[in-house]
Amino acid sequence: MNELIELFWFKYSQLQYAVRVADEHLIGILDRELEPILKAVYDERAASVEDARLQFQFLIDILRMEADDVACVLRHSQLLQSLIDRYFAATRSTDLAGLDLERAPKFPSKGRADEGLLNEAILDCFPDRIAVITPDCRYLYTNPVNASHLDSRPMDLIGRHIVEFIGLQRFEQRVKAYLDRCFAGEVVDYTFAKTVDSRTAVVRCRMTPCRSSTGKLIGAILVIQENADRRRAIAA
Repeated sequence: MNELIELFWFKYSQLQYAVRVADEHLIGILDRELEPILKAVYDERAASVEDARLQFQFLIDILRMEADDVACVLRHSQLLQSLIDRYFAATRSTDLAGLDLERAPKFPSKGRADEGLLNEAILDCFPDRIAVITPDCRYLYTNPVNASHLDSRPMDLIGRHIVEFIGLQRFEQRVKAYLDRCFAGEVVDYTFAKTVDSRTAVVRCRMTPCRSSTGKLIGAILVIQENADRRRAIAA
């Protein structure tokens, strides 16, 4: 167990370096190498309380490291819940002896989300603007922060086309193309600047494919972060 966890974090540190230097080829290689290691740690049969503790701590550490990535948080939260179900659902005993350690819940594929992964209670707690957009470009979900930004209640946005809120020109010139790439399976990350009340802000939008447990695309998870333009602040 320890060897697998150490190997994961070694590869993970390499991935972080590849991200910093924007080496897309290396990122792809390391991402593919990390996935089976993560699965191996999760599927490992815990022979003792210590082994189970290592599995729980491993997933908690990943949640901390990936706290800014909503899709990762949702995915690893589901894995954590699956471990709880695996070891403790059948008994209240703290001793692992007698537990059904052979029962391994289905391992969710990367970038997939269904009723279990698309947990509104988790998404509602994030400070960023978050929404799930269906393939026909309508709101499937929005958290309160995003709804408030659009001067609406979350329930008022469900089913409405995003053109109503961003305008046809912006939709056709920029957003639609990014959404189409996301619906095709790509994780899209882009930034743009906007001016509101003589204030310039840099907006980052990350789109992640959202799939059901059967692999069917149900939409795109949008995470929108807005920050003041530091360049203008420095110039001032």
